[in-house]
Amino acid sequence: MDQRVAIVTGGCGNLGRGVCRALSKDGYTVVAFDVDTSRAEGVARAVTLDVTDAAACTAAVDAVVRDFGGIDVLVNMAQRIIIQTPLLELTAEHMRVSFESGPMAALRMIQLCHPHMQARGGGAIINFASDAGTRGIPGMGAYSAAKEAIRGITKVASLELGRDNIRTNTLCPVAFSDPTSSWAQRSLAENPMGRVGDPEQDIGGAVVFLAGPVFVNGRTIHVDGGTGVFR
Repeated sequence: MDQRVAIVTGGCGNLGRGVCRALSKDGYTVVAFDVDTSRAEGVARAVTLDVTDAAACTAAVDAVVRDFGGIDVLVNMAQRIIIQTPLLELTAEHMRVSFESGPMAALRMIQLCHPHMQARGGGAIINFASDAGTRGIPGMGAYSAAKEAIRGITKVASLELGRDNIRTNTLCPVAFSDPTSSWAQRSLAENPMGRVGDPEQDIGGAVVFLAGPVFVNGRTIHVDGGTGVFR
C-alpha cells in the first residue's frame, strides 16, 4: 500500500518504454497498457490492451487497483492510429478513429482512474499531445485535431479535478517511437539544439517532474529543444 503506482498507456513503444523506465527508476510501480507488450521495459506488469475497448480498459484498471493497491499517476500516451492525409481528403472515418484512440481513450482513462486517485488523496495525470496540434503540420489534420482535443480535456480536468488534489498537465514531446521516420528527421533538422528528445532522459524526466508534488496544473509543457517556440 506504500508503493506509488503509475499507469502508462502506449507504454511499450520506443517513447513509452523510456517513460516507463524513468518512472520505475524514480521508484514507481509501473503498469504499461499497450496493444503490443512484447518490448515492455521497466514495468511491474505489461497488459495487452486496446484503449478503444471500454470494457477491457475498465477491467485493466480494476486489476491494477486490486493487485497494487491504488493509482497515483496516469500517463496517457496511446494513439493507435496516425493518419497522414491532406485536409481536403479527410473523411469522417479518419476523424473517428483518430479521436477514439486519442482523446476519447484519454478521457475514458481519466474517468476510470479518478476515483482511485481521489481515494489516495490526490495524484497526477500527464496527457501527451503534440506540436502537430499547437503549431500545425500539413497533412496531419486528423492527428492535429485529436491532439488539440487532448489539450482541451487537460484544461477542463485541471479545473474540475484540482479540488481533489489531482493535477492534470499536457506534455508535447519532440521524440519519436521511430527515430528514423521522415517526421523525426524533419524535426531534427529544425531543432536549435540539433537533436530530438531522448525517450528516457528528456521525455521520461519531464513526466517524472510532472508526476511529483509540483504546483503545476493545467499547463502545456513542450519538451522539444525549442523546435516549436510555442507560447
